[in-house]
Amino acid sequence: MQALQRHYDGVDEGKRRVEEARAKISSVFYKHEATFSFEKFATTLYDSFQILDKYSKPLYEDEKLRLLFSKCQNNHPDFKQEINICRQQYDNFAEAVTYMKIVVARLFLDAAKPRARRNISSVNTKEINGVDVTDMRRWYDSSEIKKLNESQAGRRVLAKIMGDKKRRERHKDKIEKLRSNKKRRVKAVETSKSTDDSSVLSAQNKSLVAAVITGMNNSTRHNQPMNGRIIRTNRNSVSTDSAVTFDHLGNPL
Repeated sequence: MQALQRHYDGVDEGKRRVEEARAKISSVFYKHEATFSFEKFATTLYDSFQILDKYSKPLYEDEKLRLLFSKCQNNHPDFKQEINICRQQYDNFAEAVTYMKIVVARLFLDAAKPRARRNISSVNTKEINGVDVTDMRRWYDSSEIKKLNESQAGRRVLAKIMGDKKRRERHKDKIEKLRSNKKRRVKAVETSKSTDDSSVLSAQNKSLVAAVITGMNNSTRHNQPMNGRIIRTNRNSVSTDSAVTFDHLGNPL
C-alpha cells in the first residue's frame, strides 16, 4: 500500500499534477454562459488552486483574485461593471466567486436554465400541403402525390422526388408492379373500345352490308319460297317472285 501511495502521490506525480493545474489555470476563461458556464470556470480555478496548495505551491489570495477577474472576459457591460464592484468589495476568492455566481444568475437567467432536449425529428420535419417530405426517398402513396400536386412548391418537390435515381433503385419492385398494373388496365380499355367500335356501324356501312346480303340471297334464289313478299304484278293474278330486300342483320324487310 505504501509503495502504491508513493507511486501515485510521490514527488514525480506531484510535479505532474502541479504542472497540469498550472496549465488549466492558464487556459481557462469565462466568455459566455451558454458555451462554458461561470460555475465550471470557477470550479476549474478552485480545483487547480487546491492542487497547488496540496503540493506546497500555494497562491496568495490577491493572486487568486487577480486570476479570477482577469479571466472573466464576458463582454456584457453589466457584467464588466459587476466585476469592478466585486474587485473593490472582496479580498477573498471564495466570497468573490459566490458574489459573481449571483450576478451571473441574474444577468444570464435564460442561458443558466437547463435546456429541454428537443426531438431531432420534430426540429427537422418538413411538410408541404400536409405531406411529410423530410425523407424524400421514402415511398409516397397516391394520396400524398395528389396533395403535392395541389401547389407549385409541392410540384417542385415532387419532381425532385420522382427524379431521384437512388429512390427509384430503392423502390424498383413497387415501381415495376405499378407499371405492370397500368399496362394491363390500358390494354383492357383498348380491347373494350375495339369491341364496342366493331358493334356500332354507321348508317352508310349498314346500307352497304344490307345491299351485299340482299344481292347474295337474290342471286341464289331458284324458284324456292323465300321469307319475303310475293308481289302480284298483273291483273290476271299471275304471281311472280319479286326481289327480296334484307337489312344489315340479314332480316328480310
